[in-house]
Amino acid sequence: MKFVSAQEIYRDPASRKGLPAWTYNNDELTQLEMEQLFLRHWRFVCHVSDIPNPGDYQCLEMADERAVVVRDQYEQVRAFHNVCRHRASRVVGEDKGHCGKAFICPFHGWSYNLDGTLKNIPKADSFPPIDKQEFGLKPLDCEVWHGMIFIRFGGTGSSIAELFAEAAEEIGLYRIEDMKPLDEPYQYKFNLDWKAVLDIDNEGYHVPIGHPELFDLVGASYTDQPLEGGLSRACGVINQRKHRLERNREYVATLPEESYLPESHQQLWIYWGLFPGFVLTLFPDQIEIYQIYPTGNQQSVMAGVTYALPDERAEMQKARELNRDINMDVGDEDIQLIEWAAAGMRSSAFDGVLLSDLELGVASFQNQLREILPVVSLDEKPATGSLKQVNDSMLAKDKVAAVS
Repeated sequence: MKFVSAQEIYRDPASRKGLPAWTYNNDELTQLEMEQLFLRHWRFVCHVSDIPNPGDYQCLEMADERAVVVRDQYEQVRAFHNVCRHRASRVVGEDKGHCGKAFICPFHGWSYNLDGTLKNIPKADSFPPIDKQEFGLKPLDCEVWHGMIFIRFGGTGSSIAELFAEAAEEIGLYRIEDMKPLDEPYQYKFNLDWKAVLDIDNEGYHVPIGHPELFDLVGASYTDQPLEGGLSRACGVINQRKHRLERNREYVATLPEESYLPESHQQLWIYWGLFPGFVLTLFPDQIEIYQIYPTGNQQSVMAGVTYALPDERAEMQKARELNRDINMDVGDEDIQLIEWAAAGMRSSAFDGVLLSDLELGVASFQNQLREILPVVSLDEKPATGSLKQVNDSMLAKDKVAAVS
């Protein structure tokens, strides 16, 4: 894997300063981020095991867009806008479920086959002639990669497989496509900007102080390793030190020696992140997938779920329970740190940060953001109502500069 050096990440000295304070509290910017980032990049919806049978579906919403992913009658995974072509109602109202052999709109009963084609219109003779081929559900980009289902509302560019190319060999070791849900999905809701959550999540510099139990588990082995293209990796070894805390000792000792993983990965905790807010964490006993995204100005969410291979061994069950407890405590600690930092960013005393070589993940994420939304590099926020126009102008200048 080709990791990016601190010298490359900080080639522009301004990167050391982090993002300006105004970027963490600006409604126009949040709207632009949802439009330019989250509606044009891949979003994880669910795992193939979440929709095992024809007619099983799961939904995802972002800003004014809503999607439904379904397994059709031929076992193929498909994705559509969850919008009826008649009067724009949702064709399914629940977040997940089973629709049988067709979607039936709860508004007027228009129905659609599982491949999205229009099936039936109640009282069709009351309409002018309708070409059913033209009135099917509108499809969305959909990709299944190692059992994980991603959709994209708009935009173009690389596939998920291409974006994760550097990670593919390692991720392939975990047989994610064969996994099943281990726990119910969770969701944390924050009254703060989504970038404040990513700033904490993207670096391990805070681990020794902010997460004493996690540091006891992985020690100084925990390192951040940014790659190009919005991909990042962090890794810690869990058996290279004498653990002070009993729960950590018990977890490491309980992990079964007989594993589907090669020896090189049986004692690793690994974090893979993809811009703008997708995270896949790989443990010897399970995996966790979560996403961080905005839902409005000063409103954001971290939503996740864990998966694992079927394994009824008592020691594996115990290891997974201990893992869950450790990570729940880490999550609670992060929530407190995120809220404190975000509150500080709203203070008149906050005028930026100074990033270290141990915070390369933060700088790499912010550099990626600056490329897509150069307006965030401005020290002063644009006049109200002009932010998108200013950003478009800066993008145009960057394109001219790149050509010349």
